[in-house]
Amino acid sequence: MNNVVKILTATKGLNTKVDPVRLKYSKSSGIQELAVAVNVDIDDTGRISRRKGFTQQVAGNYHSLFCHTDTVLCVTGDAFCLLNADYSATPLRNVTRDARMSYCPVDDKIYYANSYETGYVFNNLSYAWVQGDYVGPDTDKVFSDPPIGSVVAYYNSRVYVAQGKVLWYSEPFNYNSFNLHQNFIQFEAQILMVRPVSTGIFVGTETITYFISGANPAEGYNRLPVCNYAPLKHTDISLNGRLVLNPESDPEIQFSNEGESVLWISKQGVCYGGPQGSFHNLTQEKLDLPESATGSSLLIDEKFIGLINP
Repeated sequence: MNNVVKILTATKGLNTKVDPVRLKYSKSSGIQELAVAVNVDIDDTGRISRRKGFTQQVAGNYHSLFCHTDTVLCVTGDAFCLLNADYSATPLRNVTRDARMSYCPVDDKIYYANSYETGYVFNNLSYAWVQGDYVGPDTDKVFSDPPIGSVVAYYNSRVYVAQGKVLWYSEPFNYNSFNLHQNFIQFEAQILMVRPVSTGIFVGTETITYFISGANPAEGYNRLPVCNYAPLKHTDISLNGRLVLNPESDPEIQFSNEGESVLWISKQGVCYGGPQGSFHNLTQEKLDLPESATGSSLLIDEKFIGLINP
């Protein structure tokens, strides 16, 4: 009777860290790692399938695509636009060409910033994001317009704005008023990422990525370094941690099903930030990523798709 050799029945995914002749392979099960994987998907069982194709809907130079409920925003040329269901674009205002936009939905508004312009979208119109009339008890505080930053985010009743090496935060429940004399957190390098979870904020700079914990920064906070390398700009995304749960490959990340989590791409691999501030580099042991400073990410069919700019 001839012996049957199982060449490939399933895979544990891509591994570019080792010589291809050293890739893990089981003769009995036929499960092995891959040296190259192009335009394929790998499911939880290790099955390889051809990735779905795509159809171009409209030609043009588009970037900063963002979707929240029924509102889809984008930038094309020097126009900040609504993207309609028929893929036509309705201009809202002029913005600086090629400047990537950051978005922050809060209630029925979407705040935006790109290092040059700021504003918010409400009922499909763009408005100036400026400090309004103060309403509240008498105070000696001096409030200012929101800083013009590169990243905006919402956490625990405040809007945060990253501007250079400084992370500003608004008054609680008053997203137009910023006390620039005291409401800020200073970092040692340019801020590239601000991504909140339930108990704090992951902040990535050009040199270190931190987890900032504490409900109210004005009353104190903890700054914990989670890794000594930078995220790639615009690659961070929020998602439910259950999508990252994989006890077979890493039992330590079973906690990820607790709630909102973060994935981002760094120069050292794809990174996971948990709702309690936990951190794991999910691909450091298997993938060498190309040199880049920026990229983009999205979820498709509950899959994290990360794109790295050359």
